[in-house]
Amino acid sequence: MRSGIYILISPLLVASSSVAPTHLLVSRVGPCYDGPKPLISVQELSIMTKTYDSTLTGIINITEDIPDGWSVKATMQKCQDIRNVETCDYFKSFYLVRSGCGADSDEDREMYSLLFHYTAPRISCPLRAGTHKLNHYPVFTEDNYLTVYEAKISTSVFGYTFRLDGAGADGRKIFCVDAYLQLVYLRPHNWLAKNGTNKNNTHNSKEDD
Repeated sequence: MRSGIYILISPLLVASSSVAPTHLLVSRVGPCYDGPKPLISVQELSIMTKTYDSTLTGIINITEDIPDGWSVKATMQKCQDIRNVETCDYFKSFYLVRSGCGADSDEDREMYSLLFHYTAPRISCPLRAGTHKLNHYPVFTEDNYLTVYEAKISTSVFGYTFRLDGAGADGRKIFCVDAYLQLVYLRPHNWLAKNGTNKNNTHNSKEDD
């Protein structure tokens, strides 16, 4: 099973004749700071990264019961400098969940049931008011289809943002989460083989800068 972030990023970029495999490192996941206060509040989540994959930990507070049929829409931006959102331009948007806890598809259900699995006490359908701790929710950001024009960008600052907006069946805003992802290359270093290390090992491009 893969996280929502993995599903979001898998088709992002198109391969070219001169490409390099990449990773997206999670640098921030937390509440949106604009608009009305949602029914489900998420604190700034703690990120633990090992190699490239990360886990998220934090508090989720549901302030009132939420009827089945809620939806989740993702909006993505592509940023020349992930440190400055003024450099971000609209990329794409789509629905991740159309009828949460209702007549949803198996793929939609997998999206939030995986998240529920990592909460304590465990969230279940229908959504009930309460406070829950998210414990080390896994975020997988490796994808063989994620490739870029190596000469076109600097991976020291390039990245993506995406926003998850949740809406109730009655149209009310139920939650909003922002995430920032920084793109880095995975480059093979042939000199490692000279030192008795597997030449297929890769290093984060930031370590070479």
